[in-house]
Amino acid sequence: MNEEERWGNYRLANARFPGARKIELMKQLEKTDPQKGETIVEVGTGTGYLTFELAKAVGKTGKVLTFDYQQSNTDYVNKNKGNLNIEAFHQDVDYNLPLADNSVDKVSAIATLHHYDDRSLKTGMKGRKRIVSEFYRVLRKGGRVVIGDVAKNTTAQRHFDAIDNPIYCAPRGHPHDFLDKKSAIELFQEAGFKKIHFEIDSTPWIFKDEKEAQTFLHTIHNAKCSPEESLKIAKEHLLFRITKRGFELGWELFF
Repeated sequence: MNEEERWGNYRLANARFPGARKIELMKQLEKTDPQKGETIVEVGTGTGYLTFELAKAVGKTGKVLTFDYQQSNTDYVNKNKGNLNIEAFHQDVDYNLPLADNSVDKVSAIATLHHYDDRSLKTGMKGRKRIVSEFYRVLRKGGRVVIGDVAKNTTAQRHFDAIDNPIYCAPRGHPHDFLDKKSAIELFQEAGFKKIHFEIDSTPWIFKDEKEAQTFLHTIHNAKCSPEESLKIAKEHLLFRITKRGFELGWELFF
């Protein structure tokens, strides 16, 4: 078991169920408000599901510069970007952005910020402080950062803590912690940002039925337990219900 297997299954889950996370994607795009001709930095390329949409919005006169520590993710986006103006880069271990000061219009990142620190390595806030300071450095005056991520003391946080075990999330569990409103605001204030807004929004994951949800959860977390166990854990921590939209798992993110 290795990180490549984990991220391969992450890409597979999102590809098989492209509509599952549509609500969080739409909210991230709405808050980022990408415009034609803008240069936007994204961290946490992942499958490119945000990357591609940002690039469509900024058009040929704009550009999306996306960074990920997993080389296979950036390779995947570079291979599949077609005519979109995207440059995907492997991010170095010191979290430097190889960009000039005051050179980009916006930064947008979804479900990524918590990955900059590792609870098992006791990095605390060191990684997040570093990358947020880089956001501030590369942004033009009046630029905007939009972060969508799991918040502390939410059902999503409790679910991640429950699968912090290689059996449920291989190969390393999920050794990351999360920000509450106070710590998030302080993090960005320390970097120099003004006009900081924090809110938690409901961003349910939606599936055709319970079987789809089970397959998605088991695959996206690269779980080594049974698919039934993956769904059981999610049901214990996430609000789930049947609606006109389908089978919903009650995910939520702060923006």
